[in-house]
Amino acid sequence: MAERASRSTVRLDANVIQRAACAGADPETFFVREADTAAVELAADTAAVELAKDICRGCPVLRECLMQGLRSNDHFAILGGTTPEERRLIRRRVAYRRAVAA
Repeated sequence: MAERASRSTVRLDANVIQRAACAGADPETFFVREADTAAVELAADTAAVELAKDICRGCPVLRECLMQGLRSNDHFAILGGTTPEERRLIRRRVAYRRAVAA
């Protein structure tokens, strides 16, 4: 899992990192394990995912982290309180709304 975490494309802005609720947390907390992947895609209710999301809930830079997560297209990390699958759905909704508005 550490190898996958190191290959992640997410590089959060230094300002976000310093102010984030996760600043002192183990980075592994925010990377979904192989065994949890299917559950995350279906329900996002595994204990590991919920632990990461609990840390995110009160974060003062939650929105900034989510926006960076959406831009990075990361497939592994919990970012901005969302799983990779949840961010994929958000991107699809945004694209749809833009297409409808155009």
